[in-house]
Amino acid sequence: MGEEKKYTPVKVKAEHVVKKDQDDLTVDALNNASGPAAAKFSGVGGNRFPGDAAPAYNQTPSEYVINNERNSWIVLGVDRQSTKTTGYGGKGHTQCAAIDIVAGRMASYAMSVDNNNEPVLSNVDFKVDAARVYISQKADIDDYLELSWSPMGKSKSTSAIAVKADDVRLVARNGIKLVTGTDTRNSLGLRQMGVKGIELNAGNRGYALQPLVKGNNLLEYLKGLQGQVEDLREIVYSFYKYQSIWNQALVSHTHLSPFFGIPGSPAFEIMGVGVQTLIKGCAQTELSVVSHQTNMAGLETNYLNPGIKTYINSGYNKTN
Repeated sequence: MGEEKKYTPVKVKAEHVVKKDQDDLTVDALNNASGPAAAKFSGVGGNRFPGDAAPAYNQTPSEYVINNERNSWIVLGVDRQSTKTTGYGGKGHTQCAAIDIVAGRMASYAMSVDNNNEPVLSNVDFKVDAARVYISQKADIDDYLELSWSPMGKSKSTSAIAVKADDVRLVARNGIKLVTGTDTRNSLGLRQMGVKGIELNAGNRGYALQPLVKGNNLLEYLKGLQGQVEDLREIVYSFYKYQSIWNQALVSHTHLSPFFGIPGSPAFEIMGVGVQTLIKGCAQTELSVVSHQTNMAGLETNYLNPGIKTYINSGYNKTN
């Protein structure tokens, strides 16, 4: 017995597909219709629209299916990844109940009949189906969704809820909490070993994940680093002052001449360099130290102050 195809042309009941001649409600007929007939099947106001392709579903005996002609589905059954033989339900496991809510099977590939005018029977497709909320008592949900490896590891044989669509929005009028590790045992009765965290993974690149920074700890570190930088500035400034005293003494230094101990003149090459060094030290180094002190104070005011808009910590969002 060969592998079951993901989409299989089969003979199904007439009410499961839109036949080309069914009530003359084909796209061509609709385009040529006018007046009340066109309005009745235009889709406006929730009316029927026969041009909206909807495949049939490859239903198993244990599944209870609710659907409409616009390709909306609720399936109560067992865990299923694709065809009838997939998932824990397809393998004959117990305690693997599942609820599959789908809007738009096969999405842009949806068809009622294939090129041979045979009815199309669709299976579960986590990759292609337009929008899905999937609830399973036991599933390998990361594999179903083709999620990459990550430090958290893969979910295996555990209860799961998956939400997938082009765009997903979670909106709360109050707050949203993402919480892990609340129970000591999982739904299989197995003891939870340790706590798994929360991964924010853009692009399904688990290898690129890095730990989130804890804002308060970072703040303490930055304040400590700022203190160390300020201490270093004081050390450099003190050294500059001591060196200036030495430079002044060196510039004015003289030696006694052999002629009756008369003081000689300072060394001209040292005087030139010494005076130039004193001028640069005053004009550049000392001013740079003052400017550095001002800039450090500005950074603290702008980024380490809770009352400022650019404060590095979020006022709302937290992690541990």
